[in-house]
Amino acid sequence: MTGAKGLRGAMRIEPLTDWPERLGTGEQLFVEDEAAPRRVMAIEWGGRIPAITLDGIVSREAAEALRDRYLEVEAATLPEGSYYWHQLEGLAVTDPAGAPLGTLTSVVRVGENEVYCVEDDAGHELLIPALRDVVREIDLEGRRMVVDYELEDV
Repeated sequence: MTGAKGLRGAMRIEPLTDWPERLGTGEQLFVEDEAAPRRVMAIEWGGRIPAITLDGIVSREAAEALRDRYLEVEAATLPEGSYYWHQLEGLAVTDPAGAPLGTLTSVVRVGENEVYCVEDDAGHELLIPALRDVVREIDLEGRRMVVDYELEDV
């Protein structure tokens, strides 16, 4: 949440979701570091920045106290072959022959595509495009990813 809007507890938000419909009135959201969910009482999509009102947040001061905290929903079941970013972070990344390339440290979105940031033991970063013809295997149980990607000298 980026800050309060008005005097009655509405909060400006920056949606970071592929499913904005999950932010609708009546939906249950978790405020970062709170154990119990809060119900969405209202959401305003007009204007530059959306604003949301949550159950129990009724003053500007209460809204300001939640600044810089994330809103989260229960994780949806993804289709086979799809993963949440947090599931991929920490995977050991190898080439098809099994040679280690490093550890996947983060995932970033570049335009409409995702890129895997892989760091080797020396601290060098390798950027791997998240494409089916590049990422050959993801094994969450084995905590590894196999990529077939030609490295170019820069």
